Amino acid sequence: MIFKVEKRRSRRNGKLRLTRSYYLRYRVGEMPVDRWKSLGVTDFQVATKKAQEFIQERERETAGIVEPKLVRDAAQRALADHLNDYEADLLTRGRAGRGGRGARLLKARVLRLLEDCGWKVPGNITTDSFITWRNQQTGSVRTMNHYLQGMISFLNWMERGGRIKFNPLKNVAKVDERGQKKRERRAFTDDELRKLVQNSGPRGTIYFTAARTGLRWEELRQLAWNEVHLTAPVPHVVVRAETAKNKKEESVCLVPEIVEALKAYRAVGESSSNLVFPQGIPRARRLQKDAEANGIPYQDAMGRYADFHALRYTWATFLQRNGIAQRFAMKLMRHSDIKLTAKVYTDETQLPIYDSIKNLPRLGGYTQMRAHNSGADGQNLSQPGADAEGTATHQTPINGGEGNTLAQCVAKIDVERVKGIEPSSRFRAAPMPISVQY
Repeated sequence: MIFKVEKRRSRRNGKLRLTRSYYLRYRVGEMPVDRWKSLGVTDFQVATKKAQEFIQERERETAGIVEPKLVRDAAQRALADHLNDYEADLLTRGRAGRGGRGARLLKARVLRLLEDCGWKVPGNITTDSFITWRNQQTGSVRTMNHYLQGMISFLNWMERGGRIKFNPLKNVAKVDERGQKKRERRAFTDDELRKLVQNSGPRGTIYFTAARTGLRWEELRQLAWNEVHLTAPVPHVVVRAETAKNKKEESVCLVPEIVEALKAYRAVGESSSNLVFPQGIPRARRLQKDAEANGIPYQDAMGRYADFHALRYTWATFLQRNGIAQRFAMKLMRHSDIKLTAKVYTDETQLPIYDSIKNLPRLGGYTQMRAHNSGADGQNLSQPGADAEGTATHQTPINGGEGNTLAQCVAKIDVERVKGIEPSSRFRAAPMPISVQY
């Protein structure tokens, strides 16, 4: 161990200078190089005492007798203060979600846990207290897992930063979501979308844009006119990386109908830097009121919702219903997996499945064949013949051959046995098996 109290030396303009206060030069345990610590005093005896206390503390930390100073200091700070630091770090690293919404939501969930569970400082957090809180909740299983995941992410960040030694909730298992009912959405029909667009005032243009571009709520909220290219050879809108869910800048082609709608919506002399929808994007509650005012069920008989994100389902279903290739639809939806476009976002109840099969080629002759094969007694008989005076005389089986002969003979043998008469030996059945043709 190296332990030396001295003033640090530096050379400036060719002259050797010493610092005014004393420093501790030390190396403890397996440190590869010496380290310096400012003692902040000019008296040598005071500096020596402070240096001894510091070295003693470091040796105890190394031996595991006391916790590291960073952990001890963090243990005295309120969890709410640590949470503020975590939120700021997420924003700095660009991990806060679109517009910081993800970080705000996570913070709100963690704050609720801190209040409900009575956690003030890191030492208060225990597995039992969290499980007790979770057992008392009546919300959805998925929501409970979101609370757990948010708290685990926060504590993992504290552990990586040396603020706690370990994450006390690291081994808490999530609740099994399999078989649990999730929020399902449906697409708006053309008639419903028409009513919503025409009867919702200025919000109608927002609904129509969402239903014909597939842009998400946050992407629409931050969309500016310089990102909407209505007069380009291929009209399109650019979704910036910072607003996109996948953090990738992509362009979405615009159908002529939405190009015309946005041209009519844009004010004369509108600056290209202005937001397209400066009044904001309607929330789910506002859309619900607009839908119900137009006779559109917010939740249908199947329990599916027609909320704002359902307008994105409407776009995917509209593409599929009108024969757009799935690869193109996936590109327009900005999905990375074609299954997500075809199976999740496409409302199959609106696909013209019956219309696509009702005009398929017919087999031909099947109806007539069924009419001939169904007699009054359920037998395969033709219409009865008639003599010269129009009196029915006999019925002739339609199907002949070995199979029909065998059936008649077997029936005759059965009748004779019932009457107690031995079967006639005049009939000789053909050896089995027999292929019966219909």
